[in-house]
Amino acid sequence: MSDNKQLIEAFEKFLEETPESQQALPEIGLAQLFTELAALRTEVRTESRQFNRVMEEYRKLLTLLEREQQQYESRLKSFESQRLRPLLLDLVDVRDRLAAGVDALQVLRPGWLIRWLCKQRRLRFEAVSEGQRLTLERFDEMLAALDLEPIEVCGLPFDPQVMRAAEILHSRRHKEGEVIAEIRRGWYWRGEVLRLAEVKVNKIESSK
Repeated sequence: MSDNKQLIEAFEKFLEETPESQQALPEIGLAQLFTELAALRTEVRTESRQFNRVMEEYRKLLTLLEREQQQYESRLKSFESQRLRPLLLDLVDVRDRLAAGVDALQVLRPGWLIRWLCKQRRLRFEAVSEGQRLTLERFDEMLAALDLEPIEVCGLPFDPQVMRAAEILHSRRHKEGEVIAEIRRGWYWRGEVLRLAEVKVNKIESSK
């Protein structure tokens, strides 16, 4: 059975089931009914095309906004890098001095005999040493909050992308190209190298 016949039968059944409504409705011929249906179909198609055009414009606008956001974030990152990089380098230099002070206090730590005989001197030294250590820890926490991470180097193969060989050592206890010691700590900032680590690298001398 064709769609037209099904539509006609359904419409006739509707009229038979609602006699009261049938009396209130004006008589509609089949030709007029098909005309109205054709007009409705044309209107639906027109609305669909307009909706598709609106959605296409919306997608273009969304793509444009995403591109603008990416460009803005890129410019912001570049601006932050240019303005913050010198400041961050100054901060890690200050951290170097604090660490050197802590190490120096450990070297200057008086022997057990002096600490036993001079209680007041021992207490003053320990207070200063503990204060320096706590200051260094607090400074490291601040650097971590600024997305700064130290570059691990000791015991690893030399990597020129994150390290600078400041000194060459010759030891058969270590592998060729192995980093034996760190002279100056290197730093990452947000996944990028802020400052290269200065290291001592092992080089095995060839036997003659």
